[in-house]
Amino acid sequence: MSEQVLGGIRVIDMATYIFGPASTMVMSDYGADVIKVESPGIGDPYRHAHRVPPFEAGDVDYQFQLDNRNKRGLVLDMLVEQGREALLDLVRTADVFVTNFPPRVLEKLRIRYEELAPHNERLIYAQVTGYGEQGGEIDKPGFDATAYWARTGLMDSIRTPDAEPALPAPGMGDHPSAMSLFGGIMLALFKRERT
Repeated sequence: MSEQVLGGIRVIDMATYIFGPASTMVMSDYGADVIKVESPGIGDPYRHAHRVPPFEAGDVDYQFQLDNRNKRGLVLDMLVEQGREALLDLVRTADVFVTNFPPRVLEKLRIRYEELAPHNERLIYAQVTGYGEQGGEIDKPGFDATAYWARTGLMDSIRTPDAEPALPAPGMGDHPSAMSLFGGIMLALFKRERT
């Protein structure tokens, strides 16, 4: 294919671990210009997942590279005004903004929808959380093992009666969920282009 389906679409990926980044990875596969924004220091903690037990420590985090392929990277300190202004400059030229930060972090960084939308009325804002937007658990991190495997009972249901709960491979819930997010973003882009 000579022309990528999402060529000319700019995406700001301000998400960590797998769920959010995997959805923008699919967009990058189809030609979108995806800019992954990370904080100074360790950046996306998923960069270091290959060093965490039970996985054997290695020199390269291939999992991180897989979910962040074809993306450009940018480090911004969102706690200082210069970092925020740089992000707003990106927002003004973006089509999509993706995040998986919990509400308290969105508020601290001032990147909630109502704070970004005035800078770009055509911006599609895609936010995902592990436990929804209401209730006592909205600020809990939604990791695969807890939000997907443990809460649904899958850890227990796929083991034999005398065995420990199953240890899932990383991303087994995140990747299918990321495809749903990708689909939602595509529908929003389609609707935006038709209205």
